Amino acid sequence: MPLTRTCYIACPAFALRNPLERQKSVDAASWFAEEFGLTVVTSPLLERFMGNGAWLPEADRRKDLLSALDHDVVWACRGGFGSIDLVDTLMRTRRRSGPLLIGYSDITVLHAGWRALGWTQHLYGTIANRHTASRQGESLLALVHGLGLTLDHQAAAGARVLRPGRARGRLFPACLSVLAGLCGTRLQPDLRGQVLAIEDIDVHPFLVDFNLGQLHHSGVLDGIVALVGGSFTHEERSDYLGPSIDEVLSRWGQRLRIPTLSRLPFGHLDDALVLPYGASTVCTLRRDGRWSIAIAGTATPPLWG
Repeated sequence: MPLTRTCYIACPAFALRNPLERQKSVDAASWFAEEFGLTVVTSPLLERFMGNGAWLPEADRRKDLLSALDHDVVWACRGGFGSIDLVDTLMRTRRRSGPLLIGYSDITVLHAGWRALGWTQHLYGTIANRHTASRQGESLLALVHGLGLTLDHQAAAGARVLRPGRARGRLFPACLSVLAGLCGTRLQPDLRGQVLAIEDIDVHPFLVDFNLGQLHHSGVLDGIVALVGGSFTHEERSDYLGPSIDEVLSRWGQRLRIPTLSRLPFGHLDDALVLPYGASTVCTLRRDGRWSIAIAGTATPPLWG
């Protein structure tokens, strides 16, 4: 184990594209590390520049995951497909607890693994390149300091109440298509009593509906208490006449009879909120469009618990 507390920059799936992307990742990790008294350690895989969407060798990524687990914080600086390759390696570990994991998108697989292992310290999002005047940086700092978050219609004016109501539960954020891909596997989560927050990239409304249907028929949506939609980026044809993503989410909110919000600014967008796993969360969604989401802090912050 390292003698000093460390933040490991990992690359579990796609390779970095060029040296500039690597330097930006190191710069972003540096302010975070300074804030919490960490030393930045970079994975040797960050040196392999393979172009957009290229996979790093699976055996190397498995070995690197084991190295990452020796650190206090693991930041997956890239998403992309490939995290599923690491499941067997992760699930064979005999560690009682894991490091604080920060990542999103395909890293949903690793978050599900953390949950399956009973590891409680993980955050959905990424490290911003700055911590001031940044929703991403400020939410990350608040959560790691154990302060929680209070979100509402004034702070995120673009969000929309699709089905009003009030619910209390534990928060579970995820990339929708990746979460749906875990159905039937040992990483399929039990979401009873959870506030499910979903987002995705390059998915059309019919795929959002299909993935929610897959989760529903697999029993994953049984007992969720609220549905929160984040960013869903896609491009439609000019002659598209089908439902919008808001309409799809509204339909599922009505079907499940739970409070439903759309367009919360988290996921695949600039300056996205960082969200915690397992935090006690109260959603209050009103018919007049006003809303609030109170995410509780913790008495044992991740780096001091």
